[in-house]
Amino acid sequence: MRKATRRQTLKRLGVGASAGIAGLAGCSRTNDGGSNGSGGSGGSDGTGTAGTTVGSTGPMEINLGVFAPQSGAFAPWGPAIKTGTRLAKQDLESDLDVSLSLNFYDTQTDPSAALEAMKRAVTADGIDFAQGGLSSAVCAKIGTWASDNSVSYIGQGASDSLTGSACQPYMYSVYQSNTMMASAAAPDMAEIADKWYLLYADYTWGQTAQKVISKRLKDNGAEVVGKDATPFPNDDYTSYLNNVANSEANGLALVIPGTDATLATKQMMNKGMTDLKLMVHQLEDMVFWGLSKKATSLVDVSPMGWVNSIDAGADFKQRVVEQGEIDPFVRHVMSYTAADQQVRAAVRAGSSKADAIRGELEGHKVDSPVTDIHPGNLTWRACDHQLVQPVYTAQGRAVENMQDEPYKAWFEVLSKFEGSKVARGCSASACDL
Repeated sequence: MRKATRRQTLKRLGVGASAGIAGLAGCSRTNDGGSNGSGGSGGSDGTGTAGTTVGSTGPMEINLGVFAPQSGAFAPWGPAIKTGTRLAKQDLESDLDVSLSLNFYDTQTDPSAALEAMKRAVTADGIDFAQGGLSSAVCAKIGTWASDNSVSYIGQGASDSLTGSACQPYMYSVYQSNTMMASAAAPDMAEIADKWYLLYADYTWGQTAQKVISKRLKDNGAEVVGKDATPFPNDDYTSYLNNVANSEANGLALVIPGTDATLATKQMMNKGMTDLKLMVHQLEDMVFWGLSKKATSLVDVSPMGWVNSIDAGADFKQRVVEQGEIDPFVRHVMSYTAADQQVRAAVRAGSSKADAIRGELEGHKVDSPVTDIHPGNLTWRACDHQLVQPVYTAQGRAVENMQDEPYKAWFEVLSKFEGSKVARGCSASACDL
Protein backbone atom coordinates (compact mmCIF):
# COMPACT_ATOMS: atom_id res chain seq x y z
CA MET A 1 0.00 0.00 0.00
CA ARG A 2 1.41 3.37 -1.03
CA LYS A 3 1.64 6.34 1.26
CA ALA A 4 -0.79 9.21 0.83
CA THR A 5 0.04 11.90 -1.68
CA ARG A 6 1.13 15.32 -0.48
CA ARG A 7 -2.17 16.73 -1.66
CA GLN A 8 -4.16 14.22 0.40
CA THR A 9 -2.01 14.90 3.46
CA LEU A 10 -2.48 18.67 3.20
CA LYS A 11 -6.21 18.26 2.81
CA ARG A 12 -6.32 16.36 6.08
CA LEU A 13 -4.40 19.21 7.67
CA GLY A 14 -6.90 21.74 6.35
CA VAL A 15 -4.75 23.18 3.58
CA GLY A 16 -7.20 23.11 0.67
CA ALA A 17 -6.17 22.74 -2.95
CA SER A 18 -8.04 25.95 -3.69
CA ALA A 19 -5.27 27.86 -1.92
CA GLY A 20 -2.91 26.92 -4.71
CA ILE A 21 -5.30 27.46 -7.61
CA ALA A 22 -6.35 31.05 -7.06
CA GLY A 23 -4.65 33.57 -9.28
CA LEU A 24 -2.84 31.04 -11.46
CA ALA A 25 -3.89 32.34 -14.86
CA GLY A 26 -0.35 33.53 -15.54
CA CYS A 27 1.46 30.39 -14.30
CA SER A 28 2.08 27.24 -16.26
CA ARG A 29 3.43 23.81 -15.51
CA THR A 30 5.54 21.95 -18.03
CA ASN A 31 6.26 18.27 -17.53
CA ASP A 32 9.54 16.71 -18.55
CA GLY A 33 7.99 15.53 -21.76
CA GLY A 34 7.79 19.17 -22.80
CA SER A 35 4.01 19.71 -22.91
CA ASN A 36 2.26 22.64 -21.29
CA GLY A 37 -0.70 22.37 -18.98
CA SER A 38 -2.74 24.65 -16.76
CA GLY A 39 -4.78 22.00 -15.01
CA GLY A 40 -4.77 18.45 -13.75
CA SER A 41 -2.53 16.75 -11.25
CA GLY A 42 0.49 14.50 -11.57
CA GLY A 43 2.26 15.67 -14.70
CA SER A 44 5.55 13.81 -15.02
CA ASP A 45 7.74 11.83 -17.39
CA GLY A 46 4.87 9.41 -17.85
CA THR A 47 6.08 7.18 -15.03
CA GLY A 48 4.86 6.85 -11.48
CA THR A 49 2.08 8.57 -9.60
CA ALA A 50 2.56 12.18 -8.50
CA GLY A 51 3.18 12.65 -4.81
CA THR A 52 3.93 9.05 -3.95
CA THR A 53 6.99 8.06 -1.96
CA VAL A 54 7.64 4.39 -1.28
CA GLY A 55 5.68 1.60 -2.95
CA SER A 56 5.28 -1.92 -1.61
CA THR A 57 7.13 -3.22 -4.66
CA GLY A 58 9.28 -1.67 -7.33
CA PRO A 59 11.37 1.51 -7.15
CA MET A 60 10.82 4.41 -4.81
CA GLU A 61 8.65 6.93 -6.65
CA ILE A 62 9.42 10.63 -6.23
CA ASN A 63 7.71 13.64 -7.79
CA LEU A 64 10.05 16.65 -7.91
CA GLY A 65 8.86 20.20 -8.56
CA VAL A 66 11.40 22.33 -10.43
CA PHE A 67 10.95 26.11 -10.37
CA ALA A 68 12.67 27.73 -13.35
CA PRO A 69 12.07 31.22 -14.76
CA GLN A 70 10.49 30.90 -18.19
CA SER A 71 9.55 34.58 -18.33
CA GLY A 72 10.75 37.77 -16.66
CA ALA A 73 14.26 39.09 -16.14
CA PHE A 74 15.89 35.69 -15.57
CA ALA A 75 14.10 33.80 -18.36
CA PRO A 76 17.35 33.12 -20.31
CA TRP A 77 18.58 31.13 -17.29
CA GLY A 78 15.56 28.83 -17.15
CA PRO A 79 16.74 26.20 -19.68
CA ALA A 80 19.93 25.56 -17.67
CA ILE A 81 17.89 24.72 -14.56
CA LYS A 82 15.81 22.26 -16.56
CA THR A 83 18.80 20.64 -18.28
CA GLY A 84 20.82 20.22 -15.08
CA THR A 85 17.85 18.59 -13.37
CA ARG A 86 17.16 16.24 -16.29
CA LEU A 87 20.79 15.09 -16.29
CA ALA A 88 20.54 14.38 -12.57
CA LYS A 89 17.33 12.39 -13.18
CA GLN A 90 19.13 10.19 -15.71
CA ASP A 91 21.96 9.45 -13.30
CA LEU A 92 19.77 8.93 -10.25
CA GLU A 93 17.51 6.46 -12.02
CA SER A 94 20.59 4.63 -13.34
CA ASP A 95 22.35 4.51 -9.96
CA LEU A 96 19.45 4.04 -7.52
CA ASP A 97 16.21 2.10 -7.24
CA VAL A 98 14.15 5.23 -7.83
CA SER A 99 11.62 6.53 -10.34
CA LEU A 100 11.84 10.32 -10.55
CA SER A 101 9.08 12.41 -12.10
CA LEU A 102 9.78 16.06 -12.93
CA ASN A 103 7.25 18.91 -12.99
CA PHE A 104 8.46 22.31 -14.20
CA TYR A 105 6.93 25.62 -13.11
CA ASP A 106 7.46 29.17 -14.33
CA THR A 107 8.45 31.53 -11.50
CA GLN A 108 8.05 34.52 -13.88
CA THR A 109 10.98 35.95 -11.87
CA ASP A 110 8.28 37.25 -9.55
CA PRO A 111 7.87 36.21 -5.89
CA SER A 112 4.07 36.37 -5.89
CA ALA A 113 3.69 34.39 -9.12
CA ALA A 114 6.24 31.85 -7.90
CA LEU A 115 4.34 31.42 -4.63
CA GLU A 116 1.10 30.67 -6.46
CA ALA A 117 2.95 28.14 -8.61
CA MET A 118 4.38 26.49 -5.48
CA LYS A 119 0.95 26.25 -3.88
CA ARG A 120 -0.42 24.59 -6.97
CA ALA A 121 2.55 22.23 -7.25
CA VAL A 122 1.95 20.92 -3.74
CA THR A 123 -1.83 20.99 -3.40
CA ALA A 124 -2.89 20.15 -6.95
CA ASP A 125 0.04 18.30 -8.52
CA GLY A 126 1.25 16.42 -5.46
CA ILE A 127 4.98 17.09 -5.64
CA ASP A 128 7.04 15.53 -2.85
CA PHE A 129 9.66 18.29 -2.68
CA ALA A 130 11.00 21.18 -4.75
CA GLN A 131 14.07 22.99 -6.02
CA GLY A 132 15.06 26.03 -8.10
CA GLY A 133 13.96 29.63 -7.87
CA LEU A 134 17.17 31.47 -8.85
CA SER A 135 16.13 34.94 -7.63
CA SER A 136 16.74 35.30 -3.88
CA ALA A 137 13.43 37.11 -3.45
CA VAL A 138 11.63 34.24 -5.18
CA CYS A 139 13.51 31.65 -3.10
CA ALA A 140 12.60 33.37 0.17
CA LYS A 141 8.92 33.56 -0.76
CA ILE A 142 8.41 29.99 -1.86
CA GLY A 143 10.88 28.59 0.67
CA THR A 144 8.99 30.10 3.58
CA TRP A 145 5.67 28.71 2.37
CA ALA A 146 7.27 25.31 1.74
CA SER A 147 8.62 25.13 5.28
CA ASP A 148 5.33 26.29 6.76
CA ASN A 149 3.69 23.38 4.93
CA SER A 150 6.40 20.77 5.65
CA VAL A 151 7.78 20.56 2.10
CA SER A 152 11.52 20.25 1.57
CA TYR A 153 12.95 22.87 -0.80
CA ILE A 154 16.46 23.59 -2.14
CA GLY A 155 16.81 27.13 -3.50
CA GLN A 156 19.34 28.67 -5.85
CA GLY A 157 19.46 32.19 -4.43
CA ALA A 158 22.69 33.63 -3.01
CA SER A 159 21.46 36.28 -0.59
CA ASP A 160 22.88 35.87 2.92
CA SER A 161 19.38 36.37 4.27
CA LEU A 162 18.34 32.94 2.93
CA THR A 163 20.67 31.30 5.44
CA GLY A 164 20.26 34.10 7.95
CA SER A 165 17.20 36.12 8.89
CA ALA A 166 14.99 34.33 6.34
CA CYS A 167 16.24 30.79 7.01
CA GLN A 168 13.64 28.06 7.35
CA PRO A 169 13.74 24.52 8.78
CA TYR A 170 13.05 22.82 5.45
CA MET A 171 14.78 25.27 3.10
CA TYR A 172 18.37 24.77 1.88
CA SER A 173 20.74 26.92 -0.17
CA VAL A 174 22.72 25.10 -2.86
CA TYR A 175 24.40 28.25 -4.20
CA GLN A 176 27.35 29.94 -2.49
CA SER A 177 26.28 32.90 -0.36
CA ASN A 178 27.15 36.54 -0.93
CA THR A 179 29.59 36.35 1.98
CA MET A 180 31.40 33.39 0.44
CA MET A 181 31.62 35.17 -2.92
CA ALA A 182 32.72 38.55 -1.54
CA SER A 183 35.26 37.04 0.85
CA ALA A 184 36.90 35.25 -2.07
CA ALA A 185 37.01 38.30 -4.36
CA ALA A 186 37.88 41.11 -1.94
CA PRO A 187 41.65 40.46 -1.59
CA ASP A 188 42.16 40.60 -5.37
CA MET A 189 39.89 43.62 -5.64
CA ALA A 190 41.90 45.51 -3.04
CA GLU A 191 45.14 44.61 -4.79
CA ILE A 192 44.13 45.94 -8.22
CA ALA A 193 42.29 49.11 -7.10
CA ASP A 194 42.14 51.10 -3.87
CA LYS A 195 38.97 53.13 -4.53
CA TRP A 196 35.79 51.32 -5.54
CA TYR A 197 32.33 52.41 -6.64
CA LEU A 198 29.46 49.92 -6.19
CA LEU A 199 26.35 49.75 -8.36
CA TYR A 200 23.97 47.24 -6.83
CA ALA A 201 20.51 45.92 -7.67
CA ASP A 202 17.97 47.25 -5.21
CA TYR A 203 16.46 43.99 -3.98
CA THR A 204 17.40 41.32 -1.44
CA TRP A 205 20.40 39.85 -3.25
CA GLY A 206 22.00 43.19 -4.18
CA GLN A 207 21.31 44.82 -0.84
CA THR A 208 22.95 42.06 1.17
CA ALA A 209 25.84 41.73 -1.32
CA GLN A 210 26.87 45.38 -1.26
CA LYS A 211 27.06 45.34 2.53
CA VAL A 212 29.40 42.38 2.71
CA ILE A 213 31.51 43.58 -0.25
CA SER A 214 31.96 46.99 1.41
CA LYS A 215 33.05 45.35 4.65
CA ARG A 216 35.43 42.93 3.00
CA LEU A 217 37.04 45.69 0.93
CA LYS A 218 37.61 47.75 4.06
CA ASP A 219 39.07 44.70 5.81
CA ASN A 220 41.55 44.36 2.94
CA GLY A 221 42.59 48.02 2.95
CA ALA A 222 40.50 49.38 0.06
CA GLU A 223 37.90 52.15 0.15
CA VAL A 224 34.34 52.38 -1.16
CA VAL A 225 34.06 55.95 -2.47
CA GLY A 226 30.46 55.66 -3.59
CA LYS A 227 27.53 53.33 -4.12
CA ASP A 228 24.15 53.53 -5.83
CA ALA A 229 21.11 51.28 -5.52
CA THR A 230 19.74 50.66 -9.02
CA PRO A 231 16.24 49.44 -9.92
CA PHE A 232 15.92 45.83 -11.02
CA PRO A 233 15.18 45.19 -13.76
CA ASN A 234 16.40 48.42 -15.32
CA ASP A 235 16.86 49.57 -18.92
CA ASP A 236 19.29 52.48 -18.52
CA TYR A 237 22.35 52.72 -16.28
CA THR A 238 23.70 55.93 -17.82
CA SER A 239 23.02 58.23 -14.87
CA TYR A 240 24.61 55.78 -12.43
CA LEU A 241 27.66 55.37 -14.65
CA ASN A 242 27.97 59.17 -14.76
CA ASN A 243 28.19 59.13 -10.97
CA VAL A 244 31.00 56.60 -11.20
CA ALA A 245 32.84 58.66 -13.81
CA ASN A 246 32.58 61.79 -11.65
CA SER A 247 33.96 60.04 -8.58
CA GLU A 248 37.49 59.18 -7.46
CA ALA A 249 36.93 55.52 -8.14
CA ASN A 250 39.48 53.49 -10.06
CA GLY A 251 37.43 50.31 -9.71
CA LEU A 252 33.79 49.53 -10.49
CA ALA A 253 31.90 46.67 -8.86
CA LEU A 254 28.75 45.63 -10.69
CA VAL A 255 26.51 43.94 -8.16
CA ILE A 256 23.80 43.52 -10.76
CA PRO A 257 22.45 40.16 -11.96
CA GLY A 258 21.46 38.65 -15.26
CA THR A 259 20.97 40.58 -18.47
CA ASP A 260 21.01 43.83 -16.49
CA ALA A 261 24.73 43.24 -15.90
CA THR A 262 25.09 42.72 -19.65
CA LEU A 263 23.40 46.06 -20.32
CA ALA A 264 25.39 47.94 -17.67
CA THR A 265 28.68 46.63 -19.07
CA LYS A 266 27.67 47.54 -22.62
CA GLN A 267 26.76 51.09 -21.58
CA MET A 268 30.03 51.36 -19.62
CA MET A 269 31.95 50.46 -22.78
CA ASN A 270 29.92 52.90 -24.87
CA LYS A 271 30.93 55.67 -22.46
CA GLY A 272 34.59 54.74 -22.85
CA MET A 273 34.97 53.79 -19.18
CA THR A 274 37.32 50.90 -19.93
CA ASP A 275 40.21 52.15 -17.79
CA LEU A 276 38.35 51.22 -14.61
CA LYS A 277 39.15 47.91 -12.98
CA LEU A 278 36.01 45.80 -13.26
CA MET A 279 34.53 43.32 -10.82
CA VAL A 280 31.21 41.58 -11.54
CA HIS A 281 29.74 39.97 -8.43
CA GLN A 282 28.60 36.34 -8.66
CA LEU A 283 29.47 36.33 -12.32
CA GLU A 284 27.75 33.80 -14.56
CA ASP A 285 29.09 33.22 -18.06
CA MET A 286 25.78 33.92 -19.82
CA VAL A 287 26.05 37.58 -18.84
CA PHE A 288 28.97 37.98 -21.23
CA TRP A 289 28.11 35.32 -23.80
CA GLY A 290 25.25 37.65 -24.64
CA LEU A 291 27.60 40.61 -25.11
CA SER A 292 31.07 40.07 -26.63
CA LYS A 293 34.52 38.63 -26.15
CA LYS A 294 35.92 42.15 -25.92
CA ALA A 295 33.65 42.92 -22.97
CA THR A 296 34.61 39.64 -21.30
CA SER A 297 38.30 40.51 -21.56
CA LEU A 298 37.65 43.62 -19.43
CA VAL A 299 36.62 41.57 -16.38
CA ASP A 300 39.54 41.78 -13.93
CA VAL A 301 38.21 39.66 -11.10
CA SER A 302 34.90 38.04 -10.25
CA PRO A 303 33.72 35.38 -7.81
CA MET A 304 32.04 32.44 -9.51
CA GLY A 305 30.29 29.38 -8.13
CA TRP A 306 31.71 27.14 -10.85
CA VAL A 307 33.71 27.72 -14.04
CA ASN A 308 33.55 25.49 -17.10
CA SER A 309 37.30 25.87 -17.66
CA ILE A 310 38.20 23.83 -14.55
CA ASP A 311 39.80 20.46 -15.19
CA ALA A 312 36.83 18.37 -14.03
CA GLY A 313 33.42 17.19 -15.17
CA ALA A 314 34.32 16.59 -18.83
CA ASP A 315 31.52 14.06 -19.29
CA PHE A 316 28.97 16.37 -17.66
CA LYS A 317 30.00 19.29 -19.85
CA GLN A 318 29.68 17.16 -22.98
CA ARG A 319 26.21 16.00 -21.97
CA VAL A 320 25.15 19.62 -21.48
CA VAL A 321 26.48 20.48 -24.95
CA GLU A 322 24.48 17.60 -26.43
CA GLN A 323 21.28 19.17 -25.10
CA GLY A 324 21.82 21.86 -27.73
CA GLU A 325 20.52 24.82 -25.73
CA ILE A 326 23.09 26.59 -23.54
CA ASP A 327 26.79 25.92 -23.03
CA PRO A 328 27.72 24.54 -19.57
CA PHE A 329 27.82 27.08 -16.75
CA VAL A 330 27.17 27.22 -13.04
CA ARG A 331 23.35 26.90 -13.11
CA HIS A 332 23.59 23.50 -14.78
CA VAL A 333 25.80 22.33 -11.91
CA MET A 334 23.67 23.79 -9.13
CA SER A 335 20.47 22.28 -10.54
CA TYR A 336 22.14 18.89 -10.91
CA THR A 337 23.45 19.12 -7.35
CA ALA A 338 20.08 20.10 -5.87
CA ALA A 339 18.26 17.18 -7.50
CA ASP A 340 21.06 14.72 -6.75
CA GLN A 341 21.25 15.64 -3.09
CA GLN A 342 17.56 15.85 -2.27
CA VAL A 343 16.67 12.59 -4.02
CA ARG A 344 19.61 10.73 -2.47
CA ALA A 345 18.60 12.03 0.96
CA ALA A 346 15.06 10.73 0.42
CA VAL A 347 16.35 7.33 -0.71
CA ARG A 348 18.65 7.04 2.30
CA ALA A 349 15.75 7.92 4.59
CA GLY A 350 13.24 5.78 2.73
CA SER A 351 10.88 8.76 2.77
CA SER A 352 10.30 12.07 0.99
CA LYS A 353 8.94 13.75 4.11
CA ALA A 354 10.61 17.03 5.01
CA ASP A 355 11.74 15.85 8.45
CA ALA A 356 13.32 12.73 6.97
CA ILE A 357 15.22 14.70 4.33
CA ARG A 358 16.38 17.20 6.93
CA GLY A 359 17.76 14.38 9.04
CA GLU A 360 19.78 13.12 6.08
CA LEU A 361 21.04 16.47 4.75
CA GLU A 362 22.13 18.26 7.91
CA GLY A 363 25.86 17.67 8.34
CA HIS A 364 26.03 15.46 5.25
CA LYS A 365 29.26 15.49 3.27
CA VAL A 366 28.57 15.12 -0.45
CA ASP A 367 30.03 11.89 -1.82
CA SER A 368 27.99 11.48 -5.01
CA PRO A 369 28.91 12.11 -8.69
CA VAL A 370 28.51 15.83 -7.90
CA THR A 371 32.13 15.87 -6.71
CA ASP A 372 33.31 14.67 -10.13
CA ILE A 373 31.83 17.85 -11.58
CA HIS A 374 32.56 20.23 -8.72
CA PRO A 375 35.62 18.85 -6.86
CA GLY A 376 36.29 19.66 -3.24
CA ASN A 377 34.71 19.42 0.18
CA LEU A 378 30.96 20.00 -0.08
CA THR A 379 29.01 19.80 3.20
CA TRP A 380 25.44 20.72 4.16
CA ARG A 381 25.86 22.83 7.27
CA ALA A 382 23.30 22.01 9.97
CA CYS A 383 23.17 25.47 11.55
CA ASP A 384 21.84 27.32 8.49
CA HIS A 385 21.39 24.76 5.68
CA GLN A 386 24.08 26.33 3.49
CA LEU A 387 25.95 24.00 1.16
CA VAL A 388 29.50 24.97 2.07
CA GLN A 389 31.54 24.37 -1.07
CA PRO A 390 34.46 25.76 -3.11
CA VAL A 391 34.32 29.24 -4.63
CA TYR A 392 36.35 30.36 -7.63
CA THR A 393 37.68 33.75 -8.64
CA ALA A 394 38.13 34.24 -12.36
CA GLN A 395 38.99 36.82 -14.98
CA GLY A 396 38.20 37.22 -18.64
CA ARG A 397 40.74 35.62 -20.93
CA ALA A 398 42.45 37.60 -23.65
CA VAL A 399 40.21 37.50 -26.72
CA GLU A 400 42.64 35.36 -28.69
CA ASN A 401 42.67 32.77 -25.89
CA MET A 402 38.91 32.35 -25.60
CA GLN A 403 37.57 28.90 -26.50
CA ASP A 404 34.32 28.50 -28.43
CA GLU A 405 34.25 24.74 -29.09
CA PRO A 406 33.08 22.34 -27.81
CA TYR A 407 31.65 25.02 -25.50
CA LYS A 408 32.35 28.65 -24.65
CA ALA A 409 35.21 28.88 -22.13
CA TRP A 410 35.85 32.61 -21.99
CA PHE A 411 37.06 32.83 -18.38
CA GLU A 412 40.13 31.50 -16.61
CA VAL A 413 40.44 30.64 -12.94
CA LEU A 414 42.54 32.87 -10.72
CA SER A 415 42.03 31.09 -7.40
CA LYS A 416 39.97 28.40 -5.72
CA PHE A 417 38.82 28.83 -2.13
CA GLU A 418 37.49 26.04 0.06
CA GLY A 419 34.05 27.03 1.30
CA SER A 420 34.99 26.67 4.96
CA LYS A 421 37.58 29.44 4.51
CA VAL A 422 35.15 32.02 3.14
CA ALA A 423 31.78 31.14 4.71
CA ARG A 424 30.61 33.22 7.66
CA GLY A 425 30.43 31.49 11.00
CA CYS A 426 27.19 30.04 12.28
CA SER A 427 27.05 32.59 15.08
CA ALA A 428 27.07 35.42 12.53
CA SER A 429 24.24 34.05 10.40
CA ALA A 430 21.29 35.11 12.61
CA CYS A 431 19.73 31.78 11.68
CA ASP A 432 18.16 29.81 14.51
CA LEU A 433 17.63 26.26 13.28
